[in-house]
Amino acid sequence: MGIFDQVPGFDALPPGWGGGGSSEPAQGGGQVPPVRASGGRVATSDFSVRELLVVEQAGFRALGLCLGNSIWKVQANTQFRNTSYELTDLTGAMYGAREKAVEIMREEAEQLGADGIVGTRLEISQLADSGMLEFRAFGTAIVHAEGHSGYRRPDGRPFTSDLSGQDFALALRSGRRPLDLVLGCCVQHIPRRSLMTTLKQAMQCVELDLFTQAYYTAREHAMERMSAHAAEVGANEIIGTTLREESHVWGDHIVEFLAVGTAMYDTGKPDPNFRIDPTFTLTLDD
Repeated sequence: MGIFDQVPGFDALPPGWGGGGSSEPAQGGGQVPPVRASGGRVATSDFSVRELLVVEQAGFRALGLCLGNSIWKVQANTQFRNTSYELTDLTGAMYGAREKAVEIMREEAEQLGADGIVGTRLEISQLADSGMLEFRAFGTAIVHAEGHSGYRRPDGRPFTSDLSGQDFALALRSGRRPLDLVLGCCVQHIPRRSLMTTLKQAMQCVELDLFTQAYYTAREHAMERMSAHAAEVGANEIIGTTLREESHVWGDHIVEFLAVGTAMYDTGKPDPNFRIDPTFTLTLDD
């Protein structure tokens, strides 16, 4: 008897598939017929086996892989001045596009009855038109196995996070609750050096002050906006913050600075049995 023969709700496999009956594959071109689960929706996820098991040990189960997308025209209208300044229209467009993609993803999770989304990924790809970008958000919707609704946001909607399955389980045991994937961005015009300055610095090792200040200011704006987003949802900490820089379709002197992290609420009440033992890691890098 094959392992699938022992699972209720699965159609019987043909002889030769699943370890029982004849050793010959099924007739009809050797194609494997689909194995269908009866009753209910098939759960999908992008979890690894380890992540899936850890999430289940934390008391949750995966409902489905949710996604959202939004296509925007993001044309840069730069001013003719050789200074550093923020392109506020582009900043707003990059915010709006990502928020739309995440909102569609969250709505899919709501339709599944999820408590939250784990492992959210934000992606951008350029379409055929040089000024068009597609913004995508992916994540796995999960729900508490016993119907505990206390893991949702204060407004009753599913939380979003970019935590892995392992990090999500560890956060819960440490007394933390994920609230939302928060982000901040700033699209900055980076000034060009004058011809005279470029010639003077051609053979020198010297700090480019205008560039330093432009990059620093833009990163600070992105971080401050991410922190403000977290405060709006009632978080008291952000974990897993990443900083990204990308010119997308605008060329070398326009750069988007993006800060992304998961807003958390630390209840201060960890699991009494919570403990992280040190582990030995041997790297195989040269």
